Amino acid sequence: MSIRAFAVIIALLAIATGGLAVWMLSFTSWDDLTKRSSDIIIARCEATAEPRVVGDGMVESDIQVIFVLKGNTKRGSAKMFSQYTPRQGERFLMFSTYQSNEYYRGYNATETYRIVPLGRDFVMDKLAGKKLEEQIQLVLSNRLEDLNREMEKGADEKKRLQQGLN
Repeated sequence: MSIRAFAVIIALLAIATGGLAVWMLSFTSWDDLTKRSSDIIIARCEATAEPRVVGDGMVESDIQVIFVLKGNTKRGSAKMFSQYTPRQGERFLMFSTYQSNEYYRGYNATETYRIVPLGRDFVMDKLAGKKLEEQIQLVLSNRLEDLNREMEKGADEKKRLQQGLN
């Protein structure tokens, strides 16, 4: 095989595999993420008992759109593609883009930071009649409170476990 033929084969393979790659963007800010996301919704995971990995760590999940904050989307059943794997029944805020092509049809929320889990006690009625920025702030502050509580519980558990190992 000539060097030229080998170079052509390598170039074609690079193009083919590059087309299948998932582009990951670094988190910049919530404002930037809000602007870049054509669809911002609150969804509930319907089933992830056996998540199907699509490729590059992407997981296909069945979701139910329950509240639309931004976009031309409607409530109802849908698919989500993300590196985040939700639990069945979990509700979450999703910054996404709805895509429909020959490979799949659903909400693309590639990076895990695009998903903000909602606590069990989060009341959806709080969001009604508020501007998008206020809605997002309510969800983020609720999640931060949940994380702070979880971290306190985790610190107590860690201390007990360490005592058992000493």
